[in-house]
Amino acid sequence: MNKETLLKIKISEAATGRYLSNSRFTIQSLAESLDMSSKDIFDLFPNRRSILDYFYESRMILYKDSVEKIEDYSEFTLSERLNHLFLTLLDSFEEHREFTLNTYKEKVVWDKRRNAFRKIFKEELKTIFSNDPKITRSAFIIQNELLWKSILLQFHGLIAFWANDSSRMRENSMALADKWSSLIEEIFYTRIIDKGFDLGKFLWMNSSLNKCITDENFRLSSLCGSDQKNEKKKHE
Repeated sequence: MNKETLLKIKISEAATGRYLSNSRFTIQSLAESLDMSSKDIFDLFPNRRSILDYFYESRMILYKDSVEKIEDYSEFTLSERLNHLFLTLLDSFEEHREFTLNTYKEKVVWDKRRNAFRKIFKEELKTIFSNDPKITRSAFIIQNELLWKSILLQFHGLIAFWANDSSRMRENSMALADKWSSLIEEIFYTRIIDKGFDLGKFLWMNSSLNKCITDENFRLSSLCGSDQKNEKKKHE
């Protein structure tokens, strides 16, 4: 991670504290709390809103950085990769819990703009699923935008659960993330769907309907000819 990115993260995290003290904090007050000049901040961010938005984007940047530091990450199963994603984000939000509770819905869930956090989150899901050789061949059919949005919505639900979790060290939230990851893996690793497709294909290829349609002796013209002969006999 380069120095500029680290500095932007430091500024955005400091801004969360300023926001809780005063949601209309000034760039100057933020700069003073960081012992920086306002110009230094404006060189990196156009306004206060972009700084607060970057806090959420930076959570995904920190997650990606954590992945690069795991030597055996390539050997992780689907559930382990998803669990690492969910828990890393929860841990990062925990460090700024009050700010997250106050702004997550506004800046992530309800944001109508092209939200950076949502975009990177879905891109990471695509990477996780596409790089897993254990996922069954039929499961690739449902790997699309609808799936990424579905998992993102479930993550919003996880955040809502975490927001009301009073268990020690948010253990219940971590347990929920683990069970959720395991369920997704079970769905995408199971060969039931593959076997279902194979059975359907077998039944279709050996059904009387398929034989009727593909039979070279079956001709619509001959059927029409038979109908014409029957009509002629009726008139006679």
